[in-house]
Amino acid sequence: MSEIVGTVLGEGRLNWRTFERVSDRYGSVGLWERGKEVVDHHYLGEILPIAPVVEGRGRLVAEVLEARQSSHVGDFFRGFFPETPEVGERIVLGEGLVFFDEGHVGLYPEPHRESDWLNPEMLYRAHDQDVRLIFEPT
Repeated sequence: MSEIVGTVLGEGRLNWRTFERVSDRYGSVGLWERGKEVVDHHYLGEILPIAPVVEGRGRLVAEVLEARQSSHVGDFFRGFFPETPEVGERIVLGEGLVFFDEGHVGLYPEPHRESDWLNPEMLYRAHDQDVRLIFEPT
């Protein structure tokens, strides 16, 4: 693993709420308990709320702690599909103004846009992976 630059927001299995995909916003992510089984695309573990401990502009980075094949089928209509990253890989999920919402963390894009607040291709690379989620101020 590389040296951490920024603030660690937590460690867990990365996922996002259905709304993010259905709306094409792809704006926030959450962390679930590591090591829990996935059944019918639902975690048997609990969400690990991400506390609002940072503010301002920055990038959201998922550092892969444990890799596996994602259980998600992807976003067929937009051509985004899960990939399996390497352990230690640092996946930049996006850049913008940080916000926290119901235990999730996201980034408002600058300039504003309606969709793809985070990078969907990178989200599908990090989906279902055990990660260390880091906020790096810019």
